[in-house]
Amino acid sequence: MKIIVLNGSPKGDLSVTLQYANFLAKAFPQHEFKVHHIAQRIKAIEAKQEEWDKIIADVQTADGVLWAFPLYFLLVHAHYKRFIELVFERGAQKAFAGKYAASLSTSIHYYDHTAHEYIRAVSEDLGMHFADSFSAEMDDLLEKPKQATLVQFGAHFLQAIQDHEPTLRQFSPLVPGDFVYRPGAALAPVDVAGKKVVIVHDSRALDSNLAHMVERCRAAFAGDVTVVNLYDVDIKAGCQGCLQCGAANHCAYEGKDGFIEFYRSPVMAADILIYAGAI
Repeated sequence: MKIIVLNGSPKGDLSVTLQYANFLAKAFPQHEFKVHHIAQRIKAIEAKQEEWDKIIADVQTADGVLWAFPLYFLLVHAHYKRFIELVFERGAQKAFAGKYAASLSTSIHYYDHTAHEYIRAVSEDLGMHFADSFSAEMDDLLEKPKQATLVQFGAHFLQAIQDHEPTLRQFSPLVPGDFVYRPGAALAPVDVAGKKVVIVHDSRALDSNLAHMVERCRAAFAGDVTVVNLYDVDIKAGCQGCLQCGAANHCAYEGKDGFIEFYRSPVMAADILIYAGAI
């Protein structure tokens, strides 16, 4: 059988998570495991049609898809999420529909379930059969009993594909609504007694429900309110997992884009911080 491994680590071949997928490939040499470095190559995947077509073609001819990723702040990496958005934006759902899926993560076991539930919900929205998930610590691969557990996970996934194992949907789909938000008359604005209010949003369209809600929220406060659109912030890329921030709280991107400046001011300087976003 052919298993496509979608690597969600920006470190590519150096990813710890990928070593777990490589271990499975060696444990089951009779099956083909093909890796695509999604998070590391997201810009090329988005910009170059041939890169995108290559991945979708491989998914279409695969028997199963293994979502393999490290955890970045309770969820998958931002570049991985961008790939998932592209699948829906470009109408590539049919390539995934009917395939069996499983998820494999490495982390320090901090809210792993949120990431696996997210990937399961995405898989179900794509019409896939979600078979199983495996959550490993960063160094589990060094221990024989935990290697055996990983192999059991791989065996179950492959067996589920071979036997066409029935699966049940766990999460209801999000159904886009046609509701149009029209703000009513503003009430008396709230006096925040000199507190700094910041609203951070990601609305692209000026006439969207979200844009109207942000404006209505801004008008609810007396005095100045800082409104920041994330699309106006110069963010070059997502976290690379280099851990340079670990010792001195210094990000490797500092001075290279506008994120750190945005984070320190206005975000960290806010007394009241409101996030406004569309699902």
